[in-house]
Amino acid sequence: MRRINIRFWLWRLMPFILCLSLILCHLIPFHFLPQYPYPVQWVFVPIFYFAIYRPKCLSAWAVFILGLVDELLIQSPLGVTTFCFVFLFFVANFLRKYLLEMTFIPLWIIFAAFLLVVELLNYALVELLSPYAVAFYPALIEFWILVVIYPFLMRLCACLDKKDREMAL
Repeated sequence: MRRINIRFWLWRLMPFILCLSLILCHLIPFHFLPQYPYPVQWVFVPIFYFAIYRPKCLSAWAVFILGLVDELLIQSPLGVTTFCFVFLFFVANFLRKYLLEMTFIPLWIIFAAFLLVVELLNYALVELLSPYAVAFYPALIEFWILVVIYPFLMRLCACLDKKDREMAL
């Protein structure tokens, strides 16, 4: 009988667990900016990272499930967050061959460009599906917060990825 290595599977599921924990952190009101009471979608950075470096560890189905979980928890219009998560995953995965060759600074700029497109798409879809007017400034502030915090979350993802690769050996 084959022995199941729990530690191996725990590290194998670490990208999904990381994204899920960031979604749960999304629910905690941090109020670190006095004029910005909205939560930040921290999970965009790990989705971007794992779509480029380890797409088999965080698949499109896992990203879809993460989007549904996020929508159920924050009660956003059904399908908008899921679409944005999956869109970011597929665009980053589609351009994976080119993004793997880039150094950190160009990759950071590419992430900012992708995130801007995703934030604009998210805003447009919420505006279309919402019965009331939606302000645009929260999307811009979230964009800048994520661009600034990108190196720290990217480093965390890289550390977890390195640990996962060591566990696989």
